[in-house]
Order: sequence, then structure tokens, then C-alpha cells
Amino acid sequence: MNKKFAVIGLGDFGLSIAISLAEKGAEVVAVDRNMEIIEDIKDKVTYAVKMDSTEERALRSIGIEKMDAVIISIGTNFEDTILTSVLLLQMGVKKVVARASSKIQEKILNKLGVHHVVTPEFEVANKVANTLLSDDILDYVPIGEEYNILQIKTPKAFVGKSLQEINLRIRFNLNLITIKRSYTIQDEATGEETVKQRIYGVPTSTTVLEANDVLVLFGKEKDIKKIIE
Repeated sequence: MNKKFAVIGLGDFGLSIAISLAEKGAEVVAVDRNMEIIEDIKDKVTYAVKMDSTEERALRSIGIEKMDAVIISIGTNFEDTILTSVLLLQMGVKKVVARASSKIQEKILNKLGVHHVVTPEFEVANKVANTLLSDDILDYVPIGEEYNILQIKTPKAFVGKSLQEINLRIRFNLNLITIKRSYTIQDEATGEETVKQRIYGVPTSTTVLEANDVLVLFGKEKDIKKIIE
């Protein structure tokens, strides 16, 4: 059975989530007060409706309490975000996700009991800052409690060494999730070579790191800095 979601507020963030969920096979109800936006998205989701999400009767009319999760992304009107969050929580929605555009809003939503608060601007800014600070960091995903998943270029000191020799977990308090390894494909007709990446799989203690490997690591930022500085 496909999961059911409602997305309330169809600005850039809400619109992107609604379409992405629908493309992944979920049933999506898209909600906004602007009829033009509803017309634009109606063919991309399961159902699109113009309504006021601060009215309990309107929410119940679309079976909101039966959703696996409801995402609130109303935008500039934070009062509506609060009222909608409270209604959804009172109605027993399984998972309420709300967007905050400031740290104060994040605190307020957490105090209300919203199950998950997202701050896309801060998360993107943090991610970009971290990738800019080091040329070795290729991607950065914060997952809370100071822990992150990062993709980094193989440090020069690790090239040609086995994971047993490097001993990431003991020496650096880091876990290697997997390796992305480059390989070359040659076109038989033209002789042109193309470099691609594939997942190495589950690395073992005897796996030897290569210069063009990308390491997917899990750990704290302070520990990851030790191997890229």
C-alpha cells in the first residue's frame, strides 16, 4: 500500500516536496489558498485542493488524520503554521512536519510538540559552508547530535593502505559506510573514455584505498576534521 501524505503550503519548498513524493509513488494531497498554484500542481499529485488549513472542518474533509505524515510549509505566515500544527496534533496525525524560517520559530514548533521541524535555509547554508571550507569534502549531510554523513576524497596519507592499516574506527572514531570507486569505460567505436563511479559495496579490513576513491563516512565533525586537515 502506498503511503499517504498531505503538503500544506505550496511555495518552492512545499511544491518540491509534494512533487518529489508523488514521483516516488506516494499518494499526495496538495493544499494551498492560491487557486493558481492548485491548478499548476493538480496533474502532478493525487489530489490538489484550495482551502484554509486553520479550519478543522476543512482538514477533516480531506481525511487528514489518515495521512502517514503532513508537511506544513506555509511560508511567511507563521501564525497559520502554529494554528495548523496545533490542529493536526490535536487530531492525532501520525507525523507532523513543519518548516521553520528562524531559530525562534524552530523552538516554538518544538515546544508545541511538532514531530519534526525542518529549517531548509539553515541546513543548506551549513552544508554549503562545510563543502566550501574544504576541497576534500564533496557532500555533507547533518543527522543530529553532532553526527554527520560525509563524502570525502581519499586523504593522501590513506592512499595504497588497507582499512586494517588505517584503522578508522579506533584511531579516528569514524565509521566507513562504503566507498565510491572510479572506473573507466571505453567506447569501442570511438575509443572515447568515460570515467564513472560505482559503489564498492561493503569494505573489508583488506580493502586497499585508491587515490580516486570517495569515502562515505559517518561520525562527528570534529573527528572528520582530523583526517582532512
